[in-house]
Amino acid sequence: MSLAARLLLAFGLVAIIATAFVGLTLREASREIIEGGFAERIDAAHAGVRQQLAWEADALRDLLPPLCRHDTFVDKAHVELERAKGDPDAMDPGSRIALGRLVPSQAKALRLDELSLVAGDGSVLGAEDAARLGARDKRLAELIQAPGGAPRLRPAKAGGEPSLEVHCALSNHGVTIGLVGARRIGPVLARIGEAYHVRLTAAREGELAPRSSEAEVVRVLHFAEIPGLDVVASVPRDPLRQALARLDRAIALTGATVLAIAVAMAVVLARSLSRPLVALARETREVMSGAPRRVEGRGGREIADLAAAFNATIDELAAMRKRLAATERIAARREVARQIAHEIKNPLAPIRAAVETLRRLRQRDDPAFDDYFAEATSTVLNEVHRIANIVTEFTQFARLPPPNLTPIDLVAVARGVITLHAAPASAEATSSAGLSSGAGLSSGTGVTSGAPSPRVELVADPIPEVSADRDQLIQVLTNLVQNGLDAASAVRRDPRVSVTIGPLPNDRVRIVVRDNGPGVAEDMVPRLFEPYATSKEKGTGLGLAIAQRIVFEHGGEITYRKAKKGGAVFEIWLPIAGPPLLEKPLGDTTVRPRPPDAPRS
Repeated sequence: MSLAARLLLAFGLVAIIATAFVGLTLREASREIIEGGFAERIDAAHAGVRQQLAWEADALRDLLPPLCRHDTFVDKAHVELERAKGDPDAMDPGSRIALGRLVPSQAKALRLDELSLVAGDGSVLGAEDAARLGARDKRLAELIQAPGGAPRLRPAKAGGEPSLEVHCALSNHGVTIGLVGARRIGPVLARIGEAYHVRLTAAREGELAPRSSEAEVVRVLHFAEIPGLDVVASVPRDPLRQALARLDRAIALTGATVLAIAVAMAVVLARSLSRPLVALARETREVMSGAPRRVEGRGGREIADLAAAFNATIDELAAMRKRLAATERIAARREVARQIAHEIKNPLAPIRAAVETLRRLRQRDDPAFDDYFAEATSTVLNEVHRIANIVTEFTQFARLPPPNLTPIDLVAVARGVITLHAAPASAEATSSAGLSSGAGLSSGTGVTSGAPSPRVELVADPIPEVSADRDQLIQVLTNLVQNGLDAASAVRRDPRVSVTIGPLPNDRVRIVVRDNGPGVAEDMVPRLFEPYATSKEKGTGLGLAIAQRIVFEHGGEITYRKAKKGGAVFEIWLPIAGPPLLEKPLGDTTVRPRPPDAPRS
């Protein structure tokens, strides 16, 4: 994932998580605040109702007793009832009609919802409701017999509502008459509930108290001032839902805005950060594919520190490469000197023996001198020619020119080499294969002269052009193909060599050369790429050493492994961009074994 994508993802997640966290916290806090507002409104309504009911109770307590003590209206009714000897039915009809008319006006004057003039037996002599006249109510009879005092709660009747009820009585000469007044609680609750936006209703006796739900908040209020009075306070949750819906829309809009700002910031920051990194990577790739040079870090102190560290590493690598090149050159010269001394020592022995024999024969004037002279001089010339060939091949190995890097079509190069080897091999072609030298290949029983022509195949996948030396890669491929043909022809009538070319990760290509021969002898594998390591009678063992050196100087690797079904498999890995950090080609190189972690096909 690119840096820009990571920054976009990170900023987007931060924006979403932050908005969600803040939004949920704000939403919960708003819910609690609004719920708290509901509770405060109910508490305020509770206090208001308590205060109003206390005032109503105080007003009602002192409202009727003065009427029973000295009001002419009550006195007149008592006199008329006393004349009838306490029997309401024996009262003068005109007097009862007059009393019935006076009670409603008196109730209106006292602002009472109900007012009843009651005889001692509970008969209603007057009431604001004319339908109640003449009715007899035992509860009222018992009530006026009781002493007056603080108002009491009168429970709601069927279809009615609770009220605050007070009474007073006048008893004289065995005749009792009383006034019973009531003021409904409903209007008080409605007035106070409207002021605090709370719905207040008196609880009915015997009914279960309602509970809070998603639709409304409910609380039952109790009043010590009015025993038995319970009021149900409820507040609808519609304002809460509407407020939360508006808050959700605001949070969503804010989140979208924050996300857009975060994405814009991520894009700007990603560009500002990735631009110097991309430039540094481009310069690094140029360094890896060309001569070491310093890179310039732009875009911040961290990028500058990275560039400085990279430059220091490049300088150290260049210095190490110079030291390593010098060390390798010294080691290679020693190895070449040792190999030359070893190889030259062998032909010197017969030369010395031939010369010493000629000297002895000459000193004795031996008649066999003339006969031996031709044989001895021929031996000396052959060995001298052998020494010259050895020196020439070692000189070629030591003076291998540096790679001339140019973009080449590797598949076309391999196709040209294969075309040359696909034709029937002649005796001269076989004998002139010293260029490939057949290093490290085991031999077996030969085949007859009627063997079929060698078969060479090419399997190639599309690959880009490779920065390499065309002639040197032709030399490497020729060496490997010819070695494979020589090894397979020694043991099979159908020798085959296949060359496979394909891409590899990390901008590399792979060349695989397989044959169906016997493969390399196990005792030769450790010395396969060493100079003069060969199993051929006339080989110098420099072919694979030269091939390895060419591959190494191209920044690649060459390895050997035995095929599962027999035969030799040589694999070459080459960088597409050419050798990295190549100041100049190494003058000499030592043999490097195959790395243990090299990839296999």
